[in-house]
Amino acid sequence: MFIKYALPALAAAQAVFAASDNIECGSGDTIKIENQSDADGYSSCSTLKGDVEISGTYSGDLQLNGVKQISGGLSCDGASNMTGLSASSLNSIGDTFKLTGLTTLTTLSFAALTKVGSIEFTALPQLQSLDFTKGVTEAGSVVITNTGLSSLNGISLETVGGFDITENTNLKTVNVNNLKNATALINFAGNMDGLEIEFPNLGTGQNMTFRNVSSVSVPSLEKLKGQLGFWGNKFQSFSAPNLTETSDLIFNDNSKLSNISMPVLKTVNGGFQIARSDKLNVIDFPKLETVTGAIDFSGEFNEAHLDSLKLVRGDFNMQSTGNISCTTFDNMAKNREVIKGTETCKTTSNPETRDGKSGSTTSTGKASATSTGAASALDVSSMPAMGLAAVFGALVQYAL
Repeated sequence: MFIKYALPALAAAQAVFAASDNIECGSGDTIKIENQSDADGYSSCSTLKGDVEISGTYSGDLQLNGVKQISGGLSCDGASNMTGLSASSLNSIGDTFKLTGLTTLTTLSFAALTKVGSIEFTALPQLQSLDFTKGVTEAGSVVITNTGLSSLNGISLETVGGFDITENTNLKTVNVNNLKNATALINFAGNMDGLEIEFPNLGTGQNMTFRNVSSVSVPSLEKLKGQLGFWGNKFQSFSAPNLTETSDLIFNDNSKLSNISMPVLKTVNGGFQIARSDKLNVIDFPKLETVTGAIDFSGEFNEAHLDSLKLVRGDFNMQSTGNISCTTFDNMAKNREVIKGTETCKTTSNPETRDGKSGSTTSTGKASATSTGAASALDVSSMPAMGLAAVFGALVQYAL
């Protein structure tokens, strides 16, 4: 008899407990937090509906306890006296997680957070690490600029839109081990010169640009829909052992680069440029068949091998201080059989890019690097991807 009545009572109690554990608060309008008491007022809420906005006048540490989900965004702008922000139970933020101008923030602790709409962290100079214990595996995009971070541990994405990491001068390592696909620009610029970047499982992407880094590892990369570009980097070698296809491909002003290995690269859907990388002695792309734009190689190399080349729709420019052989390329240009545009191939003490800019650090060209910037030959890394076609219009010149 006891069991007959006790079990329904227990079930009812469990239902009440479950209901109390799934309390929604907010009407969808912005929830404003001015102080810790405001935050504590939501500690019994599992879900906050709407955006959560922390006051720019907040000072000290803030704990957002109890809350598991925020349907909108979580933001704080200009709270220069905030020293810490934590939410131990929060597992998802539906919209943007945005922190800007928190110049004394040293602690960012979100132990359960795995999913955000996007991340935008800007001007957090005292923040040295991310305490994201479970790791953020889902984000539409990530922008991290001008922070004190030395690594991005805690960002464990499997797929992402844009990934823009700039002006983090303490950033030593980036290893996004689980990332397999990126649908927008991956960009690194202005971080520590010794920055080492690893994307061990990234197979496909859109655009990737790198500046001022000491190593880039993309062993699984197979295809890029957009450009792959390197400017002013410090690495000696770059390898993409599985890359078969990319759009514009650029190596510019990489002063220590002595080896490029892309053994299965077959197609460049755009322009292909190597310039001002004077340690590079041999250019060799053994499987490259098609370049739909122009080829523009200039520097101090002694050998250039493009043994499988079948089609260059744009111009062909190869100029070097080294003792290169032009016979093969001259033959490719005859009757416009392989090279459809204008061919220039020569040994010269003053190698130039196709547009007359300096092609090596020892040459001058029509416009020297000192007057036009280190990446003078063709620098589109700071331009949006949609503008690349216009930039390469001068480089491609399709032959009809």
